[in-house]
Amino acid sequence: MQVSKAMGLPPVPPVVKSVRPVDFRCECVCIEVQRILDARKQKECQVFSNAVNFAVLPPTLPLVDMNQNPLLTVNWRVCDDIVCLGAIFKENLKDQIFVIEKPPQDFTVEPLGGTPPAARVTVTVTPGKDPATKNTVLVHLQNNTPLRTPTDGFLEVSTISFVKRPVLFFPDQEMVGQVSVKSESSWEILDCTVDLFLNALRANVSVGAFMIIKTWADVQLVTTAMGECDWDLIPPGPEDQCDLFRTRLFPPFNPPQLDDFLEPPAQGR
Repeated sequence: MQVSKAMGLPPVPPVVKSVRPVDFRCECVCIEVQRILDARKQKECQVFSNAVNFAVLPPTLPLVDMNQNPLLTVNWRVCDDIVCLGAIFKENLKDQIFVIEKPPQDFTVEPLGGTPPAARVTVTVTPGKDPATKNTVLVHLQNNTPLRTPTDGFLEVSTISFVKRPVLFFPDQEMVGQVSVKSESSWEILDCTVDLFLNALRANVSVGAFMIIKTWADVQLVTTAMGECDWDLIPPGPEDQCDLFRTRLFPPFNPPQLDDFLEPPAQGR
């Protein structure tokens, strides 16, 4: 019985045919690829602090603006009401970033032996790729002292890094000293506070990071080959924004209900 197209059913798929013609000859080829040997997930959170003394003449702090230009007209004292509005990473001026480093700036591999062989990998993971700024967070400070015009500026908090030492396994002992290390990390600034004491201000920034540390190597793999491909390589077209929209999750919101349109009864009736 043939199904009518008016019923809205999808078309019958075509018969699946073999992509390998009978005249293809199977052969073995060697290809070079990057192979992930092992990986470990790491999670870390820490409070980083930086104490800065107030200058005497004039009484101020070494503040900068968003573009790292010094603020010379700030007149802040240790008795002022100074609060932290937030913090950002200096490299991209955001409070959350995702970083992939291959290889990281600093890592060592210590063989431990065993079967399969294991090694302890020591990696310094930092939020960023620019060596000049990747360890730096800026805190956004504001002076809310009464009877004064609120002023704000940024102060640097440095040494933002985590040292992780996971134990990773390797296929054989000879590859322990031939691997590379790759780190992927997602960084987030959780909170910032300030403390005023004596003649100094201390900025505290809570930073959390999700990290994946991998070992990988360039290896040669033997695979079977059927011959040259004769498929047409069609370049990808532009992304359909409507298709992308349909894949998004429905946002949380509360549409108006019928009761919202009904007038409440008058009092006393």
